[in-house]
Amino acid sequence: MKPRHALLALGAALLLAHAAPAFAQCAMCQATLSNSADGHAMMGGFNKAILIMFAAPYVVFACCGVILFHRRIREALAARLGLQRTS
Repeated sequence: MKPRHALLALGAALLLAHAAPAFAQCAMCQATLSNSADGHAMMGGFNKAILIMFAAPYVVFACCGVILFHRRIREALAARLGLQRTS
């Protein structure tokens, strides 16, 4: 690993280690949950659920991008080597 990459990885790890907790609730949801005892107990799980739902589309699009990128590389390599695709 190059020293520059190691320094970037160390910097990213330090930033993530000192990140503030994320509150994913809108003001109305937070007010509703904080006014009841049951809602106050659910608040942490509710935050995690919102963050997971927020990240899911990015994961799906990233997977599609990786699949398309690998397919394009495979086709370019096959064309460069003069191989024909069988499937």
